[in-house]
Order: sequence, then structure tokens, then C-alpha cells
Amino acid sequence: MNRIQTKTEITLHFPWDFKDAIKVFLAYLVLMFIGTPIIVRILQAIIGYTVQNNDVGYRTTILFVSLFVNLFLCLYVFYIACVKYHQSITMLGLSLENLSRNIKQGVKRYLITLPLIMLAGFLINAISNYYEITPEMQDVVEWVLSEKSGFVLFSLIFFGSVIAPVFEEIIFRGFLQSALKNSFGKNYAIIISASLFAFVHMDIFAFLQIFILGLLLGYLYERTQTLAASIVVHILHNSLTLMFLLFFKFFSNGKMPVF
Repeated sequence: MNRIQTKTEITLHFPWDFKDAIKVFLAYLVLMFIGTPIIVRILQAIIGYTVQNNDVGYRTTILFVSLFVNLFLCLYVFYIACVKYHQSITMLGLSLENLSRNIKQGVKRYLITLPLIMLAGFLINAISNYYEITPEMQDVVEWVLSEKSGFVLFSLIFFGSVIAPVFEEIIFRGFLQSALKNSFGKNYAIIISASLFAFVHMDIFAFLQIFILGLLLGYLYERTQTLAASIVVHILHNSLTLMFLLFFKFFSNGKMPVF
């Protein structure tokens, strides 16, 4: 264990607790899966378009509503940490300390873990084929493969590869994992936060892969006590995934290989 890690684990104490974690996670579920569709429908009614006659406008609205919902959730986290408990944002892992070293460590660990993530995909696919189950394509995958608007496609890629990872790391690692750590300890906190992270993606066939990624991100946060490594790795993973989808969109007529 290095000197910086030892010092950080001894001195850091997170005042937010399990109750705060429940409030934030419930707010996440309600706003993302109930609030977002309702807001989009309200905006549809106000602006006066429907999915059938303005697909580009509908998808653009979903993207920007999702952006503001995620921003609101992060502001809620900042409120709890900075206003309710009078803590610095560095307590949420937003620190540039040892930035270069932490990022290098994160990328190295990701390259080691990536084959395991891919192996999980092959395993799930093999089980699905054995039981003759056809996995449903994720909404974001179908969206990328079918989208024709350059603006919407660019917005989707930017949101998915940059914005979403930053917001998700603040919520799931910076806040939820640190809150769970107070009640369950470091190792269980990593496992629980990774499980919640995989759950909210709402894809049973990709659950194992996302769970493994979540374990890595949680481990990096605990090891470095900053979000720099986990954010960079999360951005890297999402970017590689989207690049993979774009390759098959433009060079394989949208036909995805079997994994």
C-alpha cells in the first residue's frame, strides 16, 4: 500500500450515510425512469410534435432532458455533501492530486480487465444460444445503429462517451460507494455500488459485463481516493463501445456480430 493511499484511508471520513445513499438512489430511479419520460411527453405536448412526425426532435429532446436530469442529480449530491454536511467537493473524489499517475494506473488496470469483460459477453451469449434465447438489443445500441441525423448522432456519442461517465462516477462512486462504505465496509461497498450501477442499465444480458466494469471503477476509486482514474476509464470504455458500434453502422450495414 503506498504512502498516499495509507494517509487518505486514515484521514477521510464521509459524513453522508446509508440513508443519504437510499435518497440519492431513489431519486436517480424516479427521475431517470419515471421523470424523464413524463418531462419528454410534457415538452412534446407544449411544442406540438409526436414521435411519428418528428423522430429527430423527439430523440434530441430525450438527450437534453437526460442531460439536465443527470445534472440535477449531481447538484443534489453536491447539496448533500457541500451544504448539508459542509464538505469540500474533494470529498466526492473531485481532486487532481496525482492525476497523471492515477490515470495511468486506471488505464493499465482497464486493459487487464477488458479481456474479462469480453469473456463475460461471450459466456452470456453462449448461454443464450444454448437456451435459444435472443437478447434484445439495448436502446442505445439500436439508436446508434439506426440514427441518420448527424447532429443527434454526435450529441448521443458526446453524451454517452463524456457527459454520462462523469455524472455516473460522481453519483455511483463519489457519493453512493463512499456512503455504503460507512455501513458495509470497503469491499461490500464496491460490490453493492457495482451491482446498482449494472442494475440501472436495465439489461440483464449485459449485467455481468457492466458489473465487472463497476467493480473495476469502484476499486480504482478506493485505491486512488479520487475519481480521475474511474472517470477516464469509464470514458475510455464507453468511447470504445461507441466506436465499435459506429464501425458496424458504417462498414457492416448495421449488422452486429454475435458475442
